[in-house]
Amino acid sequence: MKKLWMFTAALAVIGLNACKNKNEFVINGKMSNVGDAKKVYLFVADSLGQMLPVDSTFLNEDHEFKLKSKSVEPEFCQLLIGQKSFLIIAENGDEITLKADLSQSSGAYELSGSEESNQITAYNKITSEFSQKTGALAEQYSKMISENAGKKDSIINVFNQKSQELAKPFLEKSYQFIEDHPKTLTAFYAANVMLGMDNNGTYENKLISYSKEAKATFPKNKAVIQFANQMEKAERIAIGQMAPDISAQTPDGKTLKLSDFKGKYVLLDFWASWCGPCRQESPNLVKQYQAFKDKKFTIFSFSLDDNKEEWMDAIQKDHLDWSHVSELKQWDAPTAVEYNITAIPASFIINPEGRIIAKNLRGEDLHRFLATTLK
Repeated sequence: MKKLWMFTAALAVIGLNACKNKNEFVINGKMSNVGDAKKVYLFVADSLGQMLPVDSTFLNEDHEFKLKSKSVEPEFCQLLIGQKSFLIIAENGDEITLKADLSQSSGAYELSGSEESNQITAYNKITSEFSQKTGALAEQYSKMISENAGKKDSIINVFNQKSQELAKPFLEKSYQFIEDHPKTLTAFYAANVMLGMDNNGTYENKLISYSKEAKATFPKNKAVIQFANQMEKAERIAIGQMAPDISAQTPDGKTLKLSDFKGKYVLLDFWASWCGPCRQESPNLVKQYQAFKDKKFTIFSFSLDDNKEEWMDAIQKDHLDWSHVSELKQWDAPTAVEYNITAIPASFIINPEGRIIAKNLRGEDLHRFLATTLK
């Protein structure tokens, strides 16, 4: 009788598996604390990596739903419910369960039913922990600003420094996750999160290496291919690479090159007169320039302005007494394209041999680096 029971149970399991539709995937959801949310929307990435709506439904009286779609390869999906969005990775044959509390400000949620779902749940714990800490910090300093409006700039500077300190363990955990699960799309998602936060390029070379592995693992995924292409551009100006030379016009029409400063440590600064954060950093640059200009250090600023008068006026008003050049083409400037500049302020520290040794150091971080390097 025991053998007959086991055989019958095995047939039942086979029967359950056979009932799954291998030509689609299913997402079952169970929500709590939904508030006014009533409808659920499912978006799936198309062949170009754009998220397109493919299905929608209403929450039932138990706040549950079921959505279906198709994807031959593992692909990114996004669920929108009220003001909340949830990342899911799915492919045909998957039956995934999503559980979430819509009142959770950290964005925590739980997925099950596939290997990628398990990995997203694991990484989501890392991101939600970080979100809770940064949210609490932002609330604390927002209150400080409202109570001390006259000290807004100094409070923001302290907040930025503390945010960077919070980011360090998060980036460490994220990269460890990538190393532990390199063959998953969740690792690729983690790499994108890191790329947006790793301003100083600490993990840049590691992410460049990972991007090549991800492209080999998911050769048909458009988002992965786009990421790999982006990192290929970043590799040319990564820490450790020789800095591409620059040749552009000074405000008085003379040609000046980056290579003219060979033999010195150079802070190559990309900025613009219309860039608020750039102008806020100007006093610090002035301070560091005055402190280290006699120790084989200089600043070489490249402006993304397109108005010469405004550019020159900002140089004078901010007392930027170092070398300046521009192509007056904003983001279309060939030099900005060569250095893969997508946001400013952006900066590179280049050693006397012309090699990039640091990136995007500001405030006290810049002072500490220069004080240590220019002994």
